[in-house]
Amino acid sequence: MTEIKNDIFENTEEIINWTYPGATLYYKDCDLKPSIAEKFTEGQLIRNGFFLDVSARGGGIKFNTRFLIASAKAANLYEVNPDNERFGHCCLNLDSYFKVLDIYKLEGKTQIFLLHIPSKGLKYFESVTSNLDEDFIKKARQSFDNKIRMEPISDLLEPFWLKRTNFPVGMNASDKFFPLTSISTVTKNEKPLYSAIKNLTKDNSEINIPAPFFSEQKAESKISLFLKNILGK
Repeated sequence: MTEIKNDIFENTEEIINWTYPGATLYYKDCDLKPSIAEKFTEGQLIRNGFFLDVSARGGGIKFNTRFLIASAKAANLYEVNPDNERFGHCCLNLDSYFKVLDIYKLEGKTQIFLLHIPSKGLKYFESVTSNLDEDFIKKARQSFDNKIRMEPISDLLEPFWLKRTNFPVGMNASDKFFPLTSISTVTKNEKPLYSAIKNLTKDNSEINIPAPFFSEQKAESKISLFLKNILGK
């Protein structure tokens, strides 16, 4: 195995244990212009440069796009602030990273399925697709199949919630993706929430310390073919 291959598999067990056990589905619905929705592609890696509000409550979808997020590291803020319990308010930390596992379209609506991954796992998830991901995708599609004909949850249509959620994941105000090659500066005002989310989710290991990421992967490279051979992908 080459040096690059060894590097990709470094910390594999820790990466997997951070990502999959206890992963729960969270919901974020919004209206997106087709030109914006089309920028999301399967296999894409994304950095979200702001605190990401999501709901633990899943119902019908009123808008044209649902971001469905599988995460084991979302903080249940509604337990800290009971006033927001009816929104199922949860939050993912500043500079959370995701892999687009699936894009599913049904009855004129789109579900973009994201897997929350640690910063040290970007190189791994750039190259590897596992059976766990396939199982998640099946469950995500079943969720959309079941919920698309349900009534939307009225609480999640209130102005308070829409103001916090009606925009795409991983994009700035100019509808451009936050670059993976940089990270956000945690301001003094943001530090308490940033630290609280880490503590609430027990996300204090070095595996998820945000750092600039520079891709080394090339289309159909030797490492890509190697992984396809051993993993059957």
